[in-house]
Formats: sequence, C-alpha cells, structure tokens
Amino acid sequence: MPRSLPPLTALRAFEVAARLSSFTRAARELHVTPAAISHQIRGLENYLGVTLFRRTTRHVELTEHGQLAAEKFRDGFELLAHGVDQLRARHTRASIAVSVTTAFATRWLLPRLSEFAARCPDVDVKVRAGGQPADFDVDEIDVAVRIGRGGFAGAVAVPLLEEYVVPVASPAFIREHGLRRAADLPKVPLLHDDSMRRVGRSTGWPMWIRAAKVRNLDVSRGMHFDDGHLVLQAAAAGYGVALGRLTYALEELDAGRLKIPFGPALQPDLKYYLLVPQARAEEPTIDAFRAWLVEEATRCDRRLHEVARAVSRTTARSRRDGSR
Repeated sequence: MPRSLPPLTALRAFEVAARLSSFTRAARELHVTPAAISHQIRGLENYLGVTLFRRTTRHVELTEHGQLAAEKFRDGFELLAHGVDQLRARHTRASIAVSVTTAFATRWLLPRLSEFAARCPDVDVKVRAGGQPADFDVDEIDVAVRIGRGGFAGAVAVPLLEEYVVPVASPAFIREHGLRRAADLPKVPLLHDDSMRRVGRSTGWPMWIRAAKVRNLDVSRGMHFDDGHLVLQAAAAGYGVALGRLTYALEELDAGRLKIPFGPALQPDLKYYLLVPQARAEEPTIDAFRAWLVEEATRCDRRLHEVARAVSRTTARSRRDGSR
C-alpha cells in the first residue's frame, strides 16, 4: 500500500524554519515570503494533527512534537541529499578545486600534475590561483596550499614542504661578473622577492647579509618583485642576483638555467601546508589528492635538504679557505 505523505514543500519549509528558529530567515533561504512559510507549516500541522511551533509576537519556538519532527525530518533530508549525490556521482566525473598562489602553481604544482592525472584519471583538477586567505565557506574551492606557520582556522593543516632562501643567478651572469663569494655582491644588481611579507615574514637581503657577514652592501637598490616566480625569471634572464625560494628554484637549478654562486642557505620558520576543510577531510577525492600531494612533497623535501646541505658545506669550506 502506498504511503500517504505531506507535500515535500511543507516538509522543507518546516525543516528550514526549525533549523533557523525563524520564519523570516527560512523565507530568505528558500526565496519565498514569511507568509508562505507560515502557510506551509500551518498546513503541515493540520495534516499531522499536532502543533509544531509555539508562536508569539516576537519569535517562534518548537513544541515537543516539533522537536521530534525536526530531528526526524532533518535525518530524512540528509538521506535524500546523500542519495542524490550518489546518483550524480554515477553520471558525473569527480573534480577537486585547488587554491594555490600563482607562483606555487607555476613553479611546483603544474609540473607535477600529470602524475596525479595518471594516478586518478577520473578526477579533474581545477586550479584556482590567488594569494588571499582560503575561505572554504565563500570560495568555490575544496583544498588550498598556503605557506605559513600553521594554525589555519577552520582547516586541517597537513605539512608539505619546508623552505630555504638562497642567492641564485644565471651561469652566464656569474661568469661575467666573477661571482665567487658573498663579498662580490656589492658590484652587481640585487633582485628582491617581497612575496613572503604577506605571511608576516621578511626573508630578504638584509637578513641574508647578516648571516653571510657581508659588509658595504646597499640592499635598498635593485628590482623588487611581489611574486616568487617572477624574481626567479628575472634572475634567469640575467638581471641580477636574486634571493629566491629554493622550492621554486629547484627545477631551474637542475636544468642549469640558474646556479647558486655561494651560501649560506637560510631556513625561515615557514612551511607549505595543504589546507582541508575539517568537515570534508575524509572525502575520497580529497583524500586521494592529499595522499598524492604528500608523496610528491616528501620527495621534493628530501631534495631541498640535499641542496641546502651542499650549500652549507660549500659555504663552510669557503669560509675556512678565506680565513687562512
């Protein structure tokens, strides 16, 4: 025998009004008038033969019957939504929207995305470029990669990569200007990466020259870039010596387009993190992307430490030779 059920519109009106404790806010969410919400709920009460709300001049309040109904109907709508999602998933491809800075996308993520496509061919990646704080409630994104010191509100922060900053220049520029030690820097143009200021850290030339113990170097001169990718492009083009992020420079170092003429390599107290909304951390697509990204980051992190250690050894050896 078919079941007799009240109209779905009345059930939906009640569920929203019960959740928001307001006919006016329920009307706003459902794009109808408060009078329409009141009419739907009154019809539902007549159908069920119970009073669902106590109405006063200032507010509405669920009755005991209303509280029981709200719980049951909420569960029912969640089951309906889950069923719809499952049906849609059978006929649509999965996707994941990833928010990253333009520099991170260009220098790190895009060269590796083919690996994820090979591992998860049924998942489409949507890259959203931007450097603003990730807002999962407003932006149409599923995960984000940001650099910082941890403590990202409302998200699970998965550590990915540490970072170093090192002097880099094109091999031709180094040969032309005879750059062999940090004391040679006053005779060449400096290139500045100001992008880390957005996360409250200045890791520019002033900090580096203190660590390198370089004297008589005017760090106010030279080109400034608010993008970690652009400053490395300028260095590769022969515009000067950049203090660049090692994470972004690895590919060009390995290809020989950039070279580290001398150290030291500085390590700021910053890391790259994958940010995942707490409520969605266990979703299969997000979990698959996270697993792949952590594997890639682990391999890259090992390479970063190898290069940084090599720079440190060269710097220590140069200082010993210079003191003799």
